[in-house]
Amino acid sequence: FLDLYLIHWPDAHVPGKSNREVRAETWGAMEELYEKGFCRSIGVSNFLISHLEQLKEDCVITPHVNQVEYHPFQRPQELVDYCRSRDIVFEGYCPLAKGEALTHPSIIQLAKKYGRTPAQICIRWSIQNGIVTIPKSTKAERIQENCKVFDFTIAEDDVEILNGMHDGRHVSWDPSLIV
Repeated sequence: FLDLYLIHWPDAHVPGKSNREVRAETWGAMEELYEKGFCRSIGVSNFLISHLEQLKEDCVITPHVNQVEYHPFQRPQELVDYCRSRDIVFEGYCPLAKGEALTHPSIIQLAKKYGRTPAQICIRWSIQNGIVTIPKSTKAERIQENCKVFDFTIAEDDVEILNGMHDGRHVSWDPSLIV
């Protein structure tokens, strides 16, 4: 069985079918896998509220997870709140904004204040915001560094500084590409 099986992207390019039809068919197949016990959890990635609403109308099982880009520059709080209100785990990927956050002066300043790296500040901030956070690295030392975020807390006023950095910037995809 799989622990978690996701639809990676809400857009599909299937001739003669709408994206909504393809999402509903795909989700229906995933519901069947879940009901047969082949998947412990099923979810989606990069789904907006409109996509989740359509799934709710077209299907039976609510996604267990919505995996979405989440970092100080991209904090989609309305989507986070929507997911929480429907018991959908919001899972944030790209917490370092593909490295862009690591050179931001405010993040560097907070890293110095807490005696941490900018990466640790971003990951800890995400966790403190209640987000399941999945940083990516291929380097063992960075993976170890990324795990050392549970022995400190960022003060609420500093969390607010990071929350205020949201400018809607996406570093891994273009939201105009999905309908």
